[in-house]
Amino acid sequence: MRKKIFILFLIIIPFNVFALTKAPIDVTKETVSSLTEALNEEIITSEELINIYLERINEYNDTYNALISVNENALNEAKLLDQERKEGKIRSAIHGIPIIIKDNIDVLGMATTAGSKALSDNIPNENSTIIQKLKDAGAIILGKANMSKFAFYASSSSSDYGTVKNAYNIAYSSYGSSGGSAVSVALNFAPIAIGTDTNASVRLPAQASSLIGYRPTLGLISRSGIIPYDTERDTPGVIGKTIEDIITVTNIIKGKDENDSKTYESETITLENINLSNITLGISETFINGSDENILPENKQINDEVKKLLTNAMDKLKDAGVNIKILDNYYTTTVDSDIAKSYSGYLFCDTFNEYILNHQGKIKSFEELADQTPGLEGYKAECNSKTNQTIKDELKSEYKDYIEDIMEENKLDAIIYPSSKNKLLKLGESGIINLSAHASSTINYPAISIPIGYDSDNLPYSLEIMAKTQNDQFLLSLANAISSLNIHEAKTPVGSLYEVDEEITKLINTYKNRYKEKNTLLNKKWLEKVKIYLKDFNNLEKPEQQAQKLNREYALARIFTPIIQCIIALSIIIILLLVRKIIKKQKKRRKRRK
Repeated sequence: MRKKIFILFLIIIPFNVFALTKAPIDVTKETVSSLTEALNEEIITSEELINIYLERINEYNDTYNALISVNENALNEAKLLDQERKEGKIRSAIHGIPIIIKDNIDVLGMATTAGSKALSDNIPNENSTIIQKLKDAGAIILGKANMSKFAFYASSSSSDYGTVKNAYNIAYSSYGSSGGSAVSVALNFAPIAIGTDTNASVRLPAQASSLIGYRPTLGLISRSGIIPYDTERDTPGVIGKTIEDIITVTNIIKGKDENDSKTYESETITLENINLSNITLGISETFINGSDENILPENKQINDEVKKLLTNAMDKLKDAGVNIKILDNYYTTTVDSDIAKSYSGYLFCDTFNEYILNHQGKIKSFEELADQTPGLEGYKAECNSKTNQTIKDELKSEYKDYIEDIMEENKLDAIIYPSSKNKLLKLGESGIINLSAHASSTINYPAISIPIGYDSDNLPYSLEIMAKTQNDQFLLSLANAISSLNIHEAKTPVGSLYEVDEEITKLINTYKNRYKEKNTLLNKKWLEKVKIYLKDFNNLEKPEQQAQKLNREYALARIFTPIIQCIIALSIIIILLLVRKIIKKQKKRRKRRK
C-alpha cells in the first residue's frame, strides 16, 4: 500500500501561548546576512529562530493567507544544524537559515499543489534541483507559499487555498503569481523566499510587499522539479530585503543542470563597485507620462502618486550622477502583438506530463488534471502540440534585436521603468497596467524591482531595472548602488511579537563588537557571561535588568581595565628591575669570592 503523506492547509502549530519564544534581536529587522552573523556569534540558535518564525506564522497566516503548508520537521532540522555548527561544520552562509518556497516547487515530503486542491497529494519522489542545493547548503525549508493557481495571473495570488492579502493593507492585492512568497517575507515568516517568474510573477509581488524581486537571465537557475507553464519564459527568482541576501541565495541555487537544457555554467556573482556617474539609463516617455488616448494599457496615463514616486527616484539618480535618457515610445501595438504571439503556453500540457512522472498522487497526467480543473480545457487541446516554436523564437529574436538597437543607439547600460503604472489593485479588481512583463520575460533579460516608496494609503511601489542577457552581476551591482541612495524609508507592515529593550540592544551591539577579540583581558570573562545570558535568555524573568548589569560591568571594565593593565605592566617592570638588581648583586658576590 502506498504511503500517503498529508499536508494540512494552514497548519496550526501547537504552541504554548504562555511560552512565547523571545530573542535578544528583533527578527523583523534582520536579514539573511545579519541572522547568519547572529548564529555564528551564538546570539541565537536556529532552533530558536525557527520557533520565532513559526509563532509569527501561527499569529498572522490566518489573516494574510500567505502559506499553504508548513514543514513539520523544521525544528528537528534546526536542532541538527545547530549541532553541526557547534562542531564547527558550517555548510554555507545560509546554514540554519529558514526560507519560504513557492508551492509550485518540489520539496521532498511536502505536496506541490501550485494552488490546486486537485494536486493536494502531489508528493515528489525527490527534491527539485534548487531545493536540493538549498538543503545541501544548510537552509531550512520552512513552508510552501500560496500563489495564483498554476501561476497564471499577475493581478492577484488566488488559489483553491484562498487569496493572499497585501501585507500593508489586507483590502488590497498581493499581486501574483508569487504573492505568498513576497508576503511571507514582508510579514517576516522568513528572511527570504523563492518564487517563479514567467511574465512578472516575482517582481510585481515584490513591489506590492516593498521588497526586492529578482528575475535572473533564463537559464541561470534550473527549473527541474518545478511545475512548468511556459518553459520559454519560466524561471525561479528570489524575493528578499537586500541585494546582498539575493546574491547569497542566487549563488547557491544557480548553475548548470543536465535536466534543464536552458541552464548554463556561470561564475560566482559578486558585487561590483559601480560608479553611478558613469551609468546611463533609458526610460520610455510613455512609461513616465502616457496618455489615456493610447490603445495599449502599458502606454496609458500613469497614476499621479506613482509618477511622483518615480520622478523622485529619478531625481535622486540624477543627483548621484546618473545620466537618464528619455526615449521615444518603443512599446508599440506591433511589438505588443508580436510578444503575445511569442507565448509558449501551449507547451503546458506536454511539459506537465513530463513533470508528473516523478511524483506520487492521484493525478497522473495533464489530461486528468484538466478534467478536474475548470479553465484548463483549452490547454488540454494542445497536448502533443505541433505548434511551430521556430516562428515564436523568431519573434522573440526580432524583439531582442529591437531592444538592443535602442540600447546601443542611446549608449544605455540598462533600461528602467515603474513595475506597474497604476495604483495597487484592491482584492477582486482588474485593470493592472504591468510594465514588468514588457520585455525581460520575452527576450530573457534579467530584471530587478527595487522599492521607491509608498503612496498616501501606505501602499508600496517599485522601480524596475533591466540589463542585457547574462549581465546579472552588473544588474545586481547596479541595483545595489541605487538602493544605497536610500530613495525611501522602509516600513514594517506588522511588528515583532515581543519587545527588545534598549539595554538588550546595547548589550548585543557591544557583544558583537567584542566577539572577535575573545582573548583580550577585557573580553574573556565578560564574553562568557554574555554567552550564558544568551543561552538562558528565554528563561530570564527580566532579561533587560541582567543586560543592564552586564552593560555596567562592561563600562566599569572599560574604565578600570586600562588602569589594571598599567598596574600590571608597572609591576612587571618593577619585578624585572628587582630581578636585574639581584642578579647584579649575585655577580658581584661571585667576583669577590674569586
